[in-house]
Amino acid sequence: MISKNTYSYFILFQIMNNVHKDKYRSAKRESNMKISFLPSDYLINGLRNLEDIGRKESSFFLRAVRIINDSSNKIILTQYRFDIQRNSETLKSIIYNEKMIQKKAEDVSKLTEALPHPDLAKFFLGTAEFWNKDKLSLNELEQDQETGLRLEHFVYMDKEPVDQLKFTVYYTEKGDQKKEVIIIPLQQYECKNEYIFPLRGAWIPANPFDNPYEHRRMHSQEFGFDLIKVDKEMNLSSSSGRENESHIFYGEEVIAIADGVVVDTFEQLPDNPAAGELLPEEDLGKVIMESGYLPVAAGNYVVIEHPEDECSFYAHLIPNSLKVKNGEKVKQGQVVGLLGNSGNSSAPHLHFQLMQGSNPLTARGLPCKFTNLTGLEGEKIELIDKNFSIVYAE
Repeated sequence: MISKNTYSYFILFQIMNNVHKDKYRSAKRESNMKISFLPSDYLINGLRNLEDIGRKESSFFLRAVRIINDSSNKIILTQYRFDIQRNSETLKSIIYNEKMIQKKAEDVSKLTEALPHPDLAKFFLGTAEFWNKDKLSLNELEQDQETGLRLEHFVYMDKEPVDQLKFTVYYTEKGDQKKEVIIIPLQQYECKNEYIFPLRGAWIPANPFDNPYEHRRMHSQEFGFDLIKVDKEMNLSSSSGRENESHIFYGEEVIAIADGVVVDTFEQLPDNPAAGELLPEEDLGKVIMESGYLPVAAGNYVVIEHPEDECSFYAHLIPNSLKVKNGEKVKQGQVVGLLGNSGNSSAPHLHFQLMQGSNPLTARGLPCKFTNLTGLEGEKIELIDKNFSIVYAE
């Protein structure tokens, strides 16, 4: 989904691996804090092969971290350290000092205050609750108080991918210097099914996962992207107007990427009046009251469940254009609806994403490989990983 706002949530500092190491080597090891992270269990590494330079780019997103003081004593967080590792060997280190820890905590507090509806929290985090906003603090934590950080994007280029992120929290308790360490696994995800592109012809993907400021900020949209089309003169519209119909790809057929079963649909939301113009707030408010935030964000949509719990999601369709219904079995290449301009959309386009699960709010976003894509020079393309490239599907 095209967003009007972009944010910068992180400042990265690369330092020598052994800075301050001796200072904490003799610290007494105790478990005085609880650390959890999102997505839980592991992070997906959005791996890109950079053939021109013979390198592989590891790119992964730590969505959120929660740190709780589990001690009866006050603790003061003094440093965060991220170690990007392969086979437990540190390849790159990033350190946040006390001031930066405080800024990260302030960012978490602002987010929790800005998300009054559970659906909004799910968009960002995949869950309605993660931090306890009544117990949030900065870097000085009394017993049961907590702090955290969010939206950390890591990139590392080497001949081989990295496989884990080591996160260390340094703190003081009653004058003693201590640390807590967790290991966050990284995984490369391989699709369980063979998929074709959701549109036919030449298209421009916008904001895929190599852009960390748009879809990657959202939980299920982490590897999603938008699709737009240009005419022979490389114009988005066939005329100078902003009307939906002036865009040459408005009304294009959207197709199922594989066999599956339709598990969720919505098609009652009117299209936005024109590019750059949304529906009136009172109309959107009624939709939220009746159907939640998802239709306001996604517009009219279809969710198809494929084998192995992989689900495809097609958003911003023309109202009442859906060609499928809930519970219907569909075949690969079958038309499911028409490309439109409904929901949180600044112009006609298709938003597409693959998910691990059927709920577009809580399902984990997955990289999606396609079998029928080529580039400008006829080269085979599997993964959409370049912003504003041109791809062609038979």
